[in-house]
Amino acid sequence: MTVETIFMDEKEYRRIYLFKGVGIESVRGLLDTCVVKSVARGEILMCPGQTNQTVYCILEGSLRIHADSLQSIPDAIFGPGENVGEMSVIDQEPTTVFVVANEASRLLCIEEDILWSLVHASHAAACNLLFGMTRRLRHADNVPGEDNRIELEFRRYGTVDALTGLRNRSWLDQTLARQVQHAHDSATPLSLVLIGVDHFRRFNEQYGFSYGNRVFYSLAHTISDHLRPTEIVGRYSESSFLVLLPDKNLEMAFAIAERLQKEIAAAVPVRPDGRRKPHPGISLGVAELQQKDTIWTLLQEAEAALFRVRDAVDYALSE
Repeated sequence: MTVETIFMDEKEYRRIYLFKGVGIESVRGLLDTCVVKSVARGEILMCPGQTNQTVYCILEGSLRIHADSLQSIPDAIFGPGENVGEMSVIDQEPTTVFVVANEASRLLCIEEDILWSLVHASHAAACNLLFGMTRRLRHADNVPGEDNRIELEFRRYGTVDALTGLRNRSWLDQTLARQVQHAHDSATPLSLVLIGVDHFRRFNEQYGFSYGNRVFYSLAHTISDHLRPTEIVGRYSESSFLVLLPDKNLEMAFAIAERLQKEIAAAVPVRPDGRRKPHPGISLGVAELQQKDTIWTLLQEAEAALFRVRDAVDYALSE
């Protein structure tokens, strides 16, 4: 088996049923975290009784399904555009069939966390996933699925933001709650840097949402590329990012914020045709956890700091 980390264009995604009607650019951050695997004929991807955490979308080649044994006649063969593995990922039960490469094949691999984030981010993808599973269950007598139980429960959503590939707000809230508790218990500092795109809705209306998505994606990766492993970043809102800084006091947080601001200013996104458009304004708010603070009061302080900076810039520009 060989693994590729590649950039697939929209045409390739359109050939996969799961992405029918999905705005690819709106979930590009998720898709860029997936890998493509090349498997040889006869290579086994799933066995009965094993845990599976991957959905395999077939780009080239085919996969065959054996309900009884590898020596039995295949119960089904899936080709390009189809996917396998989704049911065991969703119900988290061991697989009940063998899944084997029927020939040399290339597979887009979507891990469990990314699948849930995709479902959460795209109504079209969620519908495609449900329709595909329902169709397979209805024909269970002829085409066995990995599990024939209909009671499927979408117990949890993913923790990855679709556009940027960063952790999402739900994950940030849970992580920040733990960090606040730890900081209080251990009497260690904790600071936040809230990074917001100024008047992002107006920017999108002026330059187009496609370019706005490209800008936001670029900002996300500029920020994450210039943070240390202990510095945590996620998407906080439609137009902002939150950086968690465990063990950093206010002075250290300001130094990190200044560094990020310089890197962001220098990273001007370029359109696919090579042309550049104006970079949106960026405001940063910094806050440090105080003894009286909860997660919510700390977030409010960071938001208030950001708005003070933004208001000051707006006032200066209006003079």
